[in-house]
Amino acid sequence: MEGTSKTPQDERDIYITKTSSPSVVKLCQEQFRKDFSLFLKLRYEELVVDGQMVLTFIGKKNEDVLGGDSNHHLYGLLAQSLQSLVEKGLVQKEKLESFYVPVYSPSVHEVEEVVRQSGLFDINHLQFFETNWDPYDDDLESDVLHDSVQSGENVAKCLRAVMESLVASHFGDTILDMLFAEYAGRVAKHLTEDKIKHAIIVVSLKKVF
Repeated sequence: MEGTSKTPQDERDIYITKTSSPSVVKLCQEQFRKDFSLFLKLRYEELVVDGQMVLTFIGKKNEDVLGGDSNHHLYGLLAQSLQSLVEKGLVQKEKLESFYVPVYSPSVHEVEEVVRQSGLFDINHLQFFETNWDPYDDDLESDVLHDSVQSGENVAKCLRAVMESLVASHFGDTILDMLFAEYAGRVAKHLTEDKIKHAIIVVSLKKVF
């Protein structure tokens, strides 16, 4: 978050939320465009003539950065879990205030825009769909959760696989088990109230030249 100062609310957030300052949102958007453009350039150099690739990643349903992004809830619950450890004296408040998740979920339009501006790839196919937070829950039609505790644990294991090294490097590895146990419980409770889904973007690209 170089180049701007964080507001008091930003200090309590670890991810973009409805209360994030416009400057933080803008920085995240600009960083996504920069990183994705570089990613496309490097893959272009690796691919043979007429080479193709398929990318799959978590995005968002609409253009509203501060709207209904499932990651707001996913990382919001992680922030609550970390705050709980602060209140128990297991994590320093200053450590939490200086922690930020370097993740941005683009919309379909943002993905298309960066690809087209790069001039390196044609879009063969682009699809948006949704999937449950719990990777073992393949019932996409029902809003009924059969085992919230197990689903909470499944989601916590997935996020731990992604976030463990980042959390450990910032807070130390002694809190990991406690943190993700706390997180699993909060996810389980949240899913009983709202069986929220990930927004997934799949795009097939072909090298232009």
